[in-house]
Amino acid sequence: MNDIALGMAHITDWQGYDHMLYLLALVARFDLRHAGKAALIATAFTVGHSLTLAIASLDLFRLPGDWVEFLIPVTILCTALWNLFSGEGAGKRQRWTYIMATAFGLIHGLGFSSFFRISRDETAGFIGGLFRFNLGVELGQLLIVAILLATASLIRAFGISEKDQQIFVCGGAVALSLVMALERMPW
Repeated sequence: MNDIALGMAHITDWQGYDHMLYLLALVARFDLRHAGKAALIATAFTVGHSLTLAIASLDLFRLPGDWVEFLIPVTILCTALWNLFSGEGAGKRQRWTYIMATAFGLIHGLGFSSFFRISRDETAGFIGGLFRFNLGVELGQLLIVAILLATASLIRAFGISEKDQQIFVCGGAVALSLVMALERMPW
C-alpha cells in the first residue's frame, strides 16, 4: 500500500474512531455552508499532527503510549467544551479555534507516529513518505469532514437548528471522550 493510501486508510479506519470523534467535535457547529472554514480548521489539525509525526518518527521526542492514548480523548473533551461554551464572536474565537486545533494535532500526531513507523514503505525516502502519508491523512480527514457537513446539512433541512445540532454533537462527544479518558488513565 502506498503512503497516501496508508494515511487515508489510517484516518478512516473505524478502530481509530477517536480521531473521527475529534473531527466531529471540531466541526460540530458547521454544515456545508461552512465547508471552507471547516476545511481550514481540519488542515490546522493536520499541520499540528504532521509536525509531531515527523519529530516522533525521527525519534527526537516520544511520550509514553499510555499518556498519548489518555491525552487524545482529553483533546476531544476540550474541543467539544470549547464549541459548547466559547460563544459566537467570529474573529477572536476563530483564531483560538485554529490555534487549539493545531496544538491538539500535536498530541494526535504522537498517536499516528507509531503506526507510521511500523507501516511506512522503507524503500521510499523518509521525507517523501512522511509527506505522502500526511497528504493521505489530510485527504481522509477532508472526506470525513465533508460527510459530517453533508449530514449536518441534511439534519438542518429537517428543521434542526445550528445550536441544537451543536449541543447534541458536543454533548455526545463530551460523554464519549470522558468515558474514553477514564478507561485510558495512565495512573
